[in-house]
Amino acid sequence: MELKPRVLVVGGGAIGGLFAWRLSLSKDIVVSIVCRSNYVEVKSGGYMINSAQFGTAVYRPAKVYQTVEEAVEEEGPYDFVVVALKALPNIYDSSERIAAAVGEGTMVLVFQNGIGVEEPFARRFPRAAVVSTVTFVSVKQEEPGMLRHGGFSMLASGVHNVESGMMAQAQAKLQFLSDVFVSQGVSSIIEADIQPYRWQKHILNGSTNPVSVICNGASCQEMAKNGYCRKLLEDTMAEIFVLGKKVTGKSFPGVDGIVDPQSATEYIRSIPVPVYTSMLVDSQCKRPMERDVILKNPIALADKHGVDVPHMKALYAMVTMIEEGYTR
Repeated sequence: MELKPRVLVVGGGAIGGLFAWRLSLSKDIVVSIVCRSNYVEVKSGGYMINSAQFGTAVYRPAKVYQTVEEAVEEEGPYDFVVVALKALPNIYDSSERIAAAVGEGTMVLVFQNGIGVEEPFARRFPRAAVVSTVTFVSVKQEEPGMLRHGGFSMLASGVHNVESGMMAQAQAKLQFLSDVFVSQGVSSIIEADIQPYRWQKHILNGSTNPVSVICNGASCQEMAKNGYCRKLLEDTMAEIFVLGKKVTGKSFPGVDGIVDPQSATEYIRSIPVPVYTSMLVDSQCKRPMERDVILKNPIALADKHGVDVPHMKALYAMVTMIEEGYTR
C-alpha cells in the first residue's frame, strides 16, 4: 500500500495550529505537530477552535511532539515541514531547529512573518526545496490550545530555492499541498515570484506591529482612527511601499484592496473586531519581539538600495530599547 505524504508542522501556536487542523481533515496526508509552550494542553485536550469561517471545532492532532528530534525518532524524515515558529534570528536559528526533520526530498515551507525569513533555510538546506508562504489570516491563541479565527484564510506560496533541475518536481509537490489546503476551505495560490506578496503583507506588519508597542497597547483600529497615529502608520507604510517596489522591481498585488497607505488604514478601520498585533502581545508578556525580521532586515535592504526610511529606523530604535528594558 502506498504511504501517504507526511507533514510535520513545527510551531503549534495560532498559525501552526490552525493550518495543521485544516490539513488534518484531508485523507490524502498525515499530519503531526511540534508544540512547545502549549504542549501539555494540546497533548491532553487538543485545540479548541472558534472560527468565523469554519465554525467551532475540537482538533486533536494524531501526533503531538515536544521536540522535532522526538518526532523524527518516531516517524523519520518528512515529505513536508511547515515552519510556524516565531522568527527570532537574534535569539535562535529556525533552520537549525527543524534540521533533524529535513531529509532527501523534504520540502520546507516557511510560514513566518517578516522580510528575509527564507534565507537561513536556503543556506542550511541548499539541496532542498524551500518555499516562502505568506499567510493572510486573523487568528489568535487566546489561551494555550484555544484559537480564535476570523472569517478568512489565504496562503500565497512560491518556491524560493531548489536544487538545479528540480523546479518542475518542486512545483508539482507544492501544487499537491496547495490543493489539499483548497480542498479544506483555505484559499491557496502559487506564484512564480512570491516576494511582492510578502511585501504586501509587510505593509501592515511593518507598521502596526511596532507602532502598537509604543502606543501603550492600542488596537489596530484605535491607531488607525487617531489622527496623529494614523499619520505615523501611513508615513511608515509609504516607506514600505517604496522600499518593497525597489527591492522586488514590481508592484504589490493589492490584497484586500490595499494599494496605498490610505487604503491600508481604511482597511484597518473597517475590521469590526479589535485586532492586537503579535508584537504588542509579545511585549506585554515580556517576550522577545520579531523586531529583526519586521524592521532590521528591511532597514538593511533600504540602506543597500539607497532608500530613506527614517520612520522605520526610529521605530526600530524604540522597540529595541523597550525590549531590552524588560529582557536584560
